[in-house]
Amino acid sequence: MLSWLSSRQPQHGATVKSPVKVVFGLSGMGVAPAGIAKDNTGHHHLIIDPPLPDLSQPIPKDKNHRHFGGGQTETMVELTPGTHTMQLVLGDFKHVPHNPPVTSDKITITVK
Repeated sequence: MLSWLSSRQPQHGATVKSPVKVVFGLSGMGVAPAGIAKDNTGHHHLIIDPPLPDLSQPIPKDKNHRHFGGGQTETMVELTPGTHTMQLVLGDFKHVPHNPPVTSDKITITVK
């Protein structure tokens, strides 16, 4: 299962300041950099605001679809004031979601 870590940064419903520290984690699978084909591994993609993309295709890369191909498990994200949603998707070595998809719950935060 892909999830925010037990520290849940940020927490669903939180009011935060930008930049926002985002900490994510994974259980039952491993994290590996993009380009490394290894069973039961992948790397994190953070979806900010839009709904999940087509999970049968490589995840787009833009300001709303952040790739962590180096195997990172946290980041700082600059966000505009207002309400934002965040959701994690685990991608394989080619940035394609696993089948079945490994995703986190979607959270909503407010940036002051």
